[in-house]
Amino acid sequence: MKIELFFKQHQIKLNNKKLVIAASGGPDSMALLDMLNELRKSHNFSLIVAHFDHQLRVDSQKETELLTEYCHSHNLPLAKGVWLKKEQPRTGIEAAARHFRYAFLSQVVAQYQADYLLTAHHGDDLLENILLKFIRSGNPQEMNSLQAVGKMHGTALLRPLLSTSKEELLEYDQQHHIAFIEDETNAKDDTLRNRLRHHVVPLLKKENSHLLENALRYSDDEKVLTALADEKVAEIGRPERFLDQAYRIKGEALLQLDQRQRAYFWQNFIWQTWHKRCSHYLTGYNLRLYQKYYYLWPQKLLLRQEPKVVRAEEEFTFRDHEFMLSVVEQPLPLIGDFWSDEHEFKIASLPAGSKLQLQNGQHAKAKKMFAQAAIPNELRSLCLAVFNQKNQAIFVEKCYRDQRWIENAQHYYVYRLKKE
Repeated sequence: MKIELFFKQHQIKLNNKKLVIAASGGPDSMALLDMLNELRKSHNFSLIVAHFDHQLRVDSQKETELLTEYCHSHNLPLAKGVWLKKEQPRTGIEAAARHFRYAFLSQVVAQYQADYLLTAHHGDDLLENILLKFIRSGNPQEMNSLQAVGKMHGTALLRPLLSTSKEELLEYDQQHHIAFIEDETNAKDDTLRNRLRHHVVPLLKKENSHLLENALRYSDDEKVLTALADEKVAEIGRPERFLDQAYRIKGEALLQLDQRQRAYFWQNFIWQTWHKRCSHYLTGYNLRLYQKYYYLWPQKLLLRQEPKVVRAEEEFTFRDHEFMLSVVEQPLPLIGDFWSDEHEFKIASLPAGSKLQLQNGQHAKAKKMFAQAAIPNELRSLCLAVFNQKNQAIFVEKCYRDQRWIENAQHYYVYRLKKE
């Protein structure tokens, strides 16, 4: 069987494994389901069928009935999910449906402690995805988002049909008398994918009968080239987290790269950190070279925060993260420390134009301290500041703490609490 060749080529062992297949009741997933069910006769693995009813068509229940009947006749477990009408948005329905569907599939994988999740994406889907992403962004990584072997929330995501055409799957269903339900919305031209499927792809296939093979070759070659580029990126090193919401790396680390290569470096980092694709313009993010450091942060930052009063051993929130002020050394990430003879403090961002007291009693502009610590102006409000009862700043994250001698002062530590 062709599908058995997929597992051999990718050195994926099936014996004693648990496989979850995402089945819609359409011709593609029903063909894959039957192939896997046949493969069970020669390999010892468990097969779980997962079906998510989007309730976007009045007859969607028919798909559930079809799968229920198939699973019952072949003694297969069927996990069913439903997208409630109240959870469906008025816009962005396609992206929302994908989100809820994969959340359900992740739940099924966790419930059965499965080893693999399989989907029925095929060669025509791969070609359409390449064309679709080429039109929308031209980003090679987006164009190559359909991989034969990938990951989803730590589980191996397999697409064993990428070398198989839609036509071959329909022939399989016919030869093996596999019932399926065709989604009527696939016949409409209301989406770009459908217009490509109905009008563009047929013309391209007339020009070259090996079009799907070329799409798969492109995907495989792009994966190899991306892996080589990622190795180069890994040699440079990963930017360090800075003030929770930003990252930075020494500018000298990127000297060996030209402008376009640096953009790729940050595109790759954004994908790994925030799981978002962006153009080489880094749309949605700010990149700045300041004091020999490159800084990167999302354009939408949680900036200034209203002051709050805290005491020692109390937990508090700042910039949407949890912190604690303590007089005891803790096995926690230390933000900084200071000395004070007071027992109650105010936590806030440092106001613009503030001055900070020096050890000799004189004052210096806070912006000078920030500059010495290489903190750009756009990120300064992210620094946690501690104020005494006279409303004087006695500690500013990463750049200042009161150095004056205070008799009978207590040593205070500012810790960031680890998330569970």
